[in-house]
Amino acid sequence: MDPLVQIILQQGPISQNPDPSVFARFFGSAISAGITFVGTLVVGALLLAIVPDYTEKIIDTIEDEPIPSFLWGLGIFIALIVVLFVLVITLIGILLAIPIGFVMFVVSLVGGAIVFIYVGERLLEAANVETSRWGHLVAGAFVATVLAALPLIGGLTNFIVNSVGVGAIVYHWRNG
Repeated sequence: MDPLVQIILQQGPISQNPDPSVFARFFGSAISAGITFVGTLVVGALLLAIVPDYTEKIIDTIEDEPIPSFLWGLGIFIALIVVLFVLVITLIGILLAIPIGFVMFVVSLVGGAIVFIYVGERLLEAANVETSRWGHLVAGAFVATVLAALPLIGGLTNFIVNSVGVGAIVYHWRNG
């Protein structure tokens, strides 16, 4: 008998009821990746259509000052967690915590989209592909999608990207 057949026969019968958590993890990652792709495209398209000059300035900030941008973003996220925690435990502060959290969510989406436009630009430049900011947006959204599909790395990368984006927005605003 073939050794491969023996190994397969020793494994026993294949379960007819696979573990449902496998499907949940797969579809959860797929849904997260899809939402990331669409969200990055929508937010990035709005930025490029409505405030292209501002978007360019933030991209320049990311390119010129990536470390200070990340550090500002990291500090803001840490401060936000502390402030929201304090507001929530005071109970009456919940009324302030909700809008503050929403504003931070929107700023994080904007910052992340701008970072992925920059990433798309770098990626296409490395591949010697000439395109517009719209092409950079599509390439960046694709990168965001691939990263979002990776279980642990995706979350960490998303945090770093959002920190750089939020930090670049604040750094640019602060240094005008």
